[in-house]
Amino acid sequence: MARKILKMILYFFIIFATPVYSDSFDVSKDAGTNQYYQAVALGTEGYPEIEDVQYVRSDFMAESTSGILSTGISGYTDFDFTRRVPNVADRVYGPPGTVVDLVYLFRNNTGHDVNISKVNLVLSRNNPELGNLTDVLNISDVNTKDILYKYSNQNMTKSGISKEYVGVGEVQNGVEGGYVLESVSIKDPLEVGEAEYIKNDDGIVDIHVYIRNVSKEYLNNLVFKYLSHEEKFNLGAGDEHVVKFSLSSMPGTLETFSIYNPNIKEVCAVYGSPYYTYNDTNAISVFASRGNDFVPGAFVQPVRESFCVKRIAYTMVYGNWTEEFVEKGTEESVLGITDEKEEAKVLPKTGKVTWIIVILLVVDAVLWYSWSIYESKIANSRLRTKSSKNAKQRGL
Repeated sequence: MARKILKMILYFFIIFATPVYSDSFDVSKDAGTNQYYQAVALGTEGYPEIEDVQYVRSDFMAESTSGILSTGISGYTDFDFTRRVPNVADRVYGPPGTVVDLVYLFRNNTGHDVNISKVNLVLSRNNPELGNLTDVLNISDVNTKDILYKYSNQNMTKSGISKEYVGVGEVQNGVEGGYVLESVSIKDPLEVGEAEYIKNDDGIVDIHVYIRNVSKEYLNNLVFKYLSHEEKFNLGAGDEHVVKFSLSSMPGTLETFSIYNPNIKEVCAVYGSPYYTYNDTNAISVFASRGNDFVPGAFVQPVRESFCVKRIAYTMVYGNWTEEFVEKGTEESVLGITDEKEEAKVLPKTGKVTWIIVILLVVDAVLWYSWSIYESKIANSRLRTKSSKNAKQRGL
């Protein structure tokens, strides 16, 4: 009897229960019901082998891009793909020139196919002054448009800097995957203009090297080295420094010079939220366009910085010499990078007069003298003619 009653109860629930769908986003447009999951990872492939860049290998840190792709979103999220676990595949530390792969990971658990037309990668905090990856990465075509979406019946806004990419397209239910959105590189905050060596008549060789800080940072304790010459200096944001020294004679071969930059720069685009807190948009690293609406990726939790890129200390080696022959006493006429011009200039040389110039000056003087005599004759003739007419009019 009890078994019959239990069956009747089960039949009752089966017949009258309202069907529950795993994902009702297409109806509600509320990202709280979204079950298309996504996350971002940062990677590279091996130690950077960058020409003319020296660094301490123990300072380098990153996970391999191929390893990230083979692991997939399951290895970097928990809480049913809603939480992005921090401190794993979310940072790259390297010298300028290090390639950083921006990896997109996804999984469709909606119960049906979905179309992901666009992916918006977060590059900064809501306030970019608190963290902006464009300060350390060579990345273009970014935008500052707000991303609007609904989450648990709240209208949410993600501000700051992001970049839009073409989405993965149609994703079948149950499919998990990933791909590289873009490969970018860590910036060098220093720009070196053409290094000049200037031969003088007395055999002295003057060296000029023009160095500019093209970043927003204040760079302390930069070190320039050329053979035995060493010079330490600082550079404010946008400032320029000219290294000047002399060699007693012209060497057979000009050696390379180097600049050591000990200044470390780390930027993080995401700041995590407490566990089970989903109303802080600073904790989101990526959004997807699902139809005409945005859905956020996994939230970084707990509270800590994530999606970080650090430029480590490095030495850059240069050898781009330009030969300039300048007359003795005019060495200062060689200009480097300035606010007005970006090219090195040499002012006209003095003290040399060719025979052609002398001949031209003589011819010019003769022509000027002949023309002066001719004008004088014409003027006298006009005066005489005018005087004769006046005399006739007065009856003389």
